[in-house]
Amino acid sequence: MNLSQIGLGGSLAVVLLACGPSGAPAQTAGAGPSAAPTDSPAAAPTTPDPPASPDVSAGIRAFDAGNYAEARKSFDAAAKKNPSDYEALYNLGMACEKLGDPAAAEAAYKAALVAKPELDSAAAELSALYLDAGRNDEALAVARAGLAKHAGSAPLHENMGVALAAKGDQDNATKEFSQALQLTPNEPMLHLTFAHWLNVWKVRGAAPHLDAALGLAKDDYDMSVSIGYEYRMAGEFDSCVKTFDHLIATKDGGEVRTDRALCRLGLKDEKGALADLQAAVDKEPTYATGHYYLGGRLAMSKKYKEAAAEYGKYLELSPNGSLAKPAADRMKAAQEAMKKK
Repeated sequence: MNLSQIGLGGSLAVVLLACGPSGAPAQTAGAGPSAAPTDSPAAAPTTPDPPASPDVSAGIRAFDAGNYAEARKSFDAAAKKNPSDYEALYNLGMACEKLGDPAAAEAAYKAALVAKPELDSAAAELSALYLDAGRNDEALAVARAGLAKHAGSAPLHENMGVALAAKGDQDNATKEFSQALQLTPNEPMLHLTFAHWLNVWKVRGAAPHLDAALGLAKDDYDMSVSIGYEYRMAGEFDSCVKTFDHLIATKDGGEVRTDRALCRLGLKDEKGALADLQAAVDKEPTYATGHYYLGGRLAMSKKYKEAAAEYGKYLELSPNGSLAKPAADRMKAAQEAMKKK
């Protein structure tokens, strides 16, 4: 889900705001009934089950090795041999998602829920799939049905919160996010998701969740970039700069330099912002957004020729980008200002 772009500032930060893969190791039968969906195939039964079939075991090994096509074949074979094998069906959905086949993943998760209606991990993955596709009503229906059977499922509360938020129901979405956090207070993505929606609603309170997310994210670079973005959305510019200080020290680049520049603008540090934007385009000349915002700072300094060149570079790199129209308008304005000098 793309986070919104803000004012003069900010490249687009992208995070998954539905419950999603957690990166846990692959498992066979035996995961708890309210376990969050994982990035590896796993079963989530409520009662002891027999050992996984040879096909499912082979699929798990292939999945863990990153061979998702082979994993899909194994899980599909298991499901054809036993259409009630919810573990095979659930894992088939996971493999299909990895292969970029959401329609097949949807069918597999639905079949898993037919085989085992109380399988909350399948409900969580299916509702997340719907959220990613913008099918909010369907996501809401799946999450509600899942919670009727597993009221203690944090991923389902989170997905229900996202669906309600997307539908404009702020009060009930807040209740769902809060319930999810009570159940899993140490999940960084959940803190980040709630903070994002608080910023969208222009409600104070995002900062503590972002602080928590940053501490829990540890070395997750991409998540930390999104946290820095949301600090800026919340007006927490000091925290924003500090977050990007650490990221730049870890891995420098156009995006993080541009984002720190925009945080510095929030602190009215024009000199620091200009230095970061110049470094952004020097370090990563193909990062279009850096050129756009550098053009803006140069125009503010009445360096219209240089500003027009930066806007032109943005349009060259991203002719259909989200900033293409304002870039074209500002390039024209800079060119007209040049003539008046």
